[in-house]
Amino acid sequence: MIAPHRRSRLFVSTILMAAAIAIAMTLIAGAPPAHAATYKKCSLTQREQQPTGAKPKPTYNLSLKRQVTTCKTAKRVMKAFHSCRALTSYRCTKKVLERWSCSGRKTSSGAGIFAATFTCKWGKRRVLGTYQQNVPSR
Repeated sequence: MIAPHRRSRLFVSTILMAAAIAIAMTLIAGAPPAHAATYKKCSLTQREQQPTGAKPKPTYNLSLKRQVTTCKTAKRVMKAFHSCRALTSYRCTKKVLERWSCSGRKTSSGAGIFAATFTCKWGKRRVLGTYQQNVPSR
């Protein structure tokens, strides 16, 4: 038989352990996903929304978001992604800025225009963008 003082210590220890587990489970279950709130918007100037240059694509950048990187870097990645892809494509098959892997997805299309998104990744860093592209007539 267990002595009364040992029984009460065992009971208190069991209750404390159960409480600690319940609190931990509540915190884990109630926590938002790690990636949910970590994306931050980058504001785009008129020039960044509708870039010009030696070989400009008829592109209009709608939004840009970043995770674990700066807006300055996100804008460089966005520009490199657009330089990488073909005139009427939404895909880039090589690394941009030597490290970033990008993928694109067409979200809608119509006569002479399509909308698309791109995601570029490097480790934990992420850059997400949306744009619309005018398709040149043939």
